[in-house]
Amino acid sequence: MPDEIYGLLIGDKSFIRPLLKEELAQQGIDLQTPLRKNMKDERPKTFVHQLMRTRRVIGQLTDRFYIEKVRVPDCLHLSNRFIRKILAHTLVAFLNRILGHPILHFDDLVLS
Repeated sequence: MPDEIYGLLIGDKSFIRPLLKEELAQQGIDLQTPLRKNMKDERPKTFVHQLMRTRRVIGQLTDRFYIEKVRVPDCLHLSNRFIRKILAHTLVAFLNRILGHPILHFDDLVLS
């Protein structure tokens, strides 16, 4: 089926359920979530670090760029809006890097 979804799915701690992870794995979806403090993490530290960083970027796209509230008439406008929002996020991260600020700390960047 061409409409099948598969690959990596990043979720928050509310998705930590072995049954859900197993059901998604049967469909070809790898559910990855941060673990609770009392849980032992067997994953490589670099993978967990990248996972948390990706979740932070998604959070910024949601909080600062309102990516969840995109109202458009068709797919062309939807893809255009997403591309502009991701480009704006990338540009701000790049400016932070040039200025020596932490890359994902957008509050430190003030444009005049």
